[in-house]
Amino acid sequence: MKARIPVAVAAVLAASMSAHAAEQLNVKLGLWETTWVTQTQGMPPLPKELLDRMSPEQRKKMEDEIRAGQAQGPDTNTDRECITQRDLERPFETSSTKECKHTKVVATRTSQEIQIVCTGGMPGSGTMKVSAPNPQTMTGSMELKLGAGAQAMTIKGQLKARWLSSECGDEADSSDEDTEEDVDSDDDA
Repeated sequence: MKARIPVAVAAVLAASMSAHAAEQLNVKLGLWETTWVTQTQGMPPLPKELLDRMSPEQRKKMEDEIRAGQAQGPDTNTDRECITQRDLERPFETSSTKECKHTKVVATRTSQEIQIVCTGGMPGSGTMKVSAPNPQTMTGSMELKLGAGAQAMTIKGQLKARWLSSECGDEADSSDEDTEEDVDSDDDA
């Protein structure tokens, strides 16, 4: 069993595709195919309440499974997603975590770098870099450290993305629903 990236980290990774900056990345809108190759080391920071409910045997089994997954090497995940103008203008609004602060370090039309600091249930920090050498391709890297001390987990990843089409197809459905909900909530404010 491969160790999976925690949900909060996955949300940050998705947002990194179009990192918010003074200048937006010069990329085409539409359907993109993204491939992340990630390598994790260490144990994910788990809530004390969860650990307290686990027996020593359950905890050891979980730790052994995570170590075995990490020993198998990098995990590769390829997805398709729709990048809209709204994603380029406000990418971190779609992130499911409100416990992370993103600070722009570099912001050009071809390169962006973000420092991330998270507090709360998933404390950690790291750096994400995205390069768009042309409007149809992106590459990137990230390095995150979650937790502290002996229980810290490090995640390193490499991104490759390519533009597929101006039409998003099924991938556009969730983006459209999110946009409609955001418009409704904006009207209520």
